[in-house]
Amino acid sequence: MAGEVPAGVKIISVLYYIGAGFSLLFGLLFLIGAGFIGTLASKIPLLGLLGSGLFIVVGIIIILLGVLSIFVARGLWKGKNWARIVAVIFAVLGILSGISSIIKGGYSSLFGLIINLLIGGYLMFNSSVKSAFSSSA
Repeated sequence: MAGEVPAGVKIISVLYYIGAGFSLLFGLLFLIGAGFIGTLASKIPLLGLLGSGLFIVVGIIIILLGVLSIFVARGLWKGKNWARIVAVIFAVLGILSGISSIIKGGYSSLFGLIINLLIGGYLMFNSSVKSAFSSSA
């Protein structure tokens, strides 16, 4: 590694760990909820149409994203350039999602848009970040 990982990157890493924890929790809640949906499906026709399978698939996807976030958080903490690239990609996707939501009239996503702009810009353009990640794999 070319240099010490900046404190801002460590903070972003901690945010990824926190996000991973929430993803794992919500993924598990979806899986648990799938069991409840199965019992309610007979009483509520719309739930019977969706079925518990949808909740299981969504729960698994959320858990996988949580696991990926753990790897990204660890990579950022250790100064791995691949993790910086993945975090920038996630930030860009968050920016695009925020812009799309705002265009549709959902101004509640403005905070998320700003956070993603700050994270993406910091990881892409800050000179100390670039030098810290310059020779890491």
